[in-house]
Amino acid sequence: MLRPSRTFRGSRRERGFTLIELMVTVSVAAILLAMAAPSLASFIRSNRLTSSANEMVATLQTARTSAVSNRARVVVCPSDDGATCADAVGGRWIAVMTKNGVDTVLRDSSLPEAVTIKASANLSAGDNTFTFFPSGFSVVGASAAGTTNGTIGLCVADLSGNNGIDVTASVGRISTARRAATVDCSEPEDN
Repeated sequence: MLRPSRTFRGSRRERGFTLIELMVTVSVAAILLAMAAPSLASFIRSNRLTSSANEMVATLQTARTSAVSNRARVVVCPSDDGATCADAVGGRWIAVMTKNGVDTVLRDSSLPEAVTIKASANLSAGDNTFTFFPSGFSVVGASAAGTTNGTIGLCVADLSGNNGIDVTASVGRISTARRAATVDCSEPEDN
């Protein structure tokens, strides 16, 4: 004998969120996001500073390596147009190799506007240029009789703690050092 099937109305339960559950979830997420936002902004500024310093180091290392491997003179200097050296320190730097009277731009680096760039006293006196020779040694300025070291100071003013990184080229050795550059982004010292 067959039994008739029974269907019960209302026995199926709907699945999903109630409006109150959704509002509580969104509120908790908003509170967590508000607490994380200042840390995230600081993290972004710190990464921007570090990546700018790494870009300057890469530009100087490219210049040194190219000078040795191509047996040529390579200059690292600020630039306005990406092809020629400029007088003032800015957010764009190029590495230019001169061989057989021909200038070739090896690297063109643009740094973020949020990063302040300042030159040390030696670098300013040497027309803001680093010159690498085929021997791998470097001087500040264009002539071989220039000062042997100079420093580029990179700084993010609205970053707390060590808000500056100094990139130094000294006799061909390239190094970095973190420092507290203050909110004014003070000039770096020559090492």
